[in-house]
Amino acid sequence: MSCNVSQKGLVLGVYENNKQYCLTPAAEELNQKCGGKICKYLNELSGEMKMGRAFVVTDLLPEYSAVALSLLGPKGCTYNELESIDEDRENIRWCVGSGVRLLLMRGCGSIDIDTVTAPDAAAEAAELAAWRFNIFKSSNRKPKCHVHPYGKGKGKLWEQGSIRARGQNWARYLSDMPANRMTPVDLAQAALDVLCPLGVKVKANDREWITAQRMQAFLTVARGSCHAPMFLELDYRGTSENVPPVLIAAKGVTFDSGGLCLKKRESMSENRGSMAGAAVVLGALKALAELKVPINVIGCIPLCENMVSGQCMKVGDIVKALNGLSIQIENTDYEGRLMMADALVYGQAIYKPSLVIDVATFTQGVLMATGGGAFGCFSNSERAWAAARAAGARCGDRPWRFPLWKYYQKQITNEPSVDLRNKGSGHATPCLGAAFLRNFICGDWLHMDITGVGKVAHFVAPPYLDPRRMTGRPCRTLTTLLENIAHDTQSKSKTFKHEQPDVGKK
Repeated sequence: MSCNVSQKGLVLGVYENNKQYCLTPAAEELNQKCGGKICKYLNELSGEMKMGRAFVVTDLLPEYSAVALSLLGPKGCTYNELESIDEDRENIRWCVGSGVRLLLMRGCGSIDIDTVTAPDAAAEAAELAAWRFNIFKSSNRKPKCHVHPYGKGKGKLWEQGSIRARGQNWARYLSDMPANRMTPVDLAQAALDVLCPLGVKVKANDREWITAQRMQAFLTVARGSCHAPMFLELDYRGTSENVPPVLIAAKGVTFDSGGLCLKKRESMSENRGSMAGAAVVLGALKALAELKVPINVIGCIPLCENMVSGQCMKVGDIVKALNGLSIQIENTDYEGRLMMADALVYGQAIYKPSLVIDVATFTQGVLMATGGGAFGCFSNSERAWAAARAAGARCGDRPWRFPLWKYYQKQITNEPSVDLRNKGSGHATPCLGAAFLRNFICGDWLHMDITGVGKVAHFVAPPYLDPRRMTGRPCRTLTTLLENIAHDTQSKSKTFKHEQPDVGKK
């Protein structure tokens, strides 16, 4: 059903304690206005309400054609150490998300939201749930549903949450675009069109520039496609130029066929989203610029396709990375680490960051390990890991830390004829991928392997995300992480460690 602006809806939250329903202040206010009808309906629904499921009533107030009653879970939830999540905020997202999606199905074009105790979390869920990917439909091409906070005095927090969610929605859009409509050049143009007006400097470098920089590992991946590669440099300056930036590198493979190590058709269908890491970083930068976060951030994003042709890389090829290390290609479907190696070395050498973060759909092993419940996280810095964990807990998009041990380094360096193998001899693919990238890191570092969360959500989607579409995760976690770093840097004047990388080593 298409949205009708004249139809207005409302989402109200309901707590449940010891099988007794308890109304939020907004719901209690409306219950009094309608003569106790909400409590009457809740008594009728006893035993049927559960998290992620909403119910609609249509005769409460004349100004609302439909009101969704949605469960918030127990009252007074806080941070759950075992679950590594702020349960109060995530319960609000589930409540709002399920309510908005149900009202959208009924054609509501404007929806007011009971923000409960966290207007920003409510706004995130509302914007995420209301978003639709329908650009290729012949009619109703843009989502027409507008979401607003119910009541007054919540505008600032609501707007902050909306900005973070809209950043993630842009990442969802970029990831979901088919590969023929989101080539490396198209993605670079999208970054220019959206970020430049927000004050982010965007430089889109072409193949000639990439060749001049001697990024041989990146070019080895790109040469299999007829679409030209691009290398994006993004520069957001929110504070003094003297403050060292955070460097974020991201994998931007706009379509990944696997190369000569061809993927199966079923898995290939989602690999238009192999650039989800790039999309997440672009979405986070959009949110940072709109929020005017006082931090300096540099983005380095190599963009290309991994295709099969007479020019594509072959199993057994040996290439040299920008820091001089030789790499043997054992699997052409492990192309992301080749691209990221050059991007990481270049970014550290040019910008001398205080912290390095990389975001990539790297290995299926993370999905197998977490089942989509968390993204994989590796770090050589306890402070960086603690910040990432705190951001994930607040946003409901959690990281899980994997080991970064020498045990895995040995499994990618045990070939006497080369420095590194791009696959290695073990089975712990996420750990081997992180061990590979560690050879190109010279300071504090956080590696996000988002394969399990960054593409199509499938059955693990929370109510505020469409299970059939790309998720844009963990865009809000990355945004919040950078916000927290900015706050800590200003309040404590602490920076992360960085050493100068050896570029052009012979």
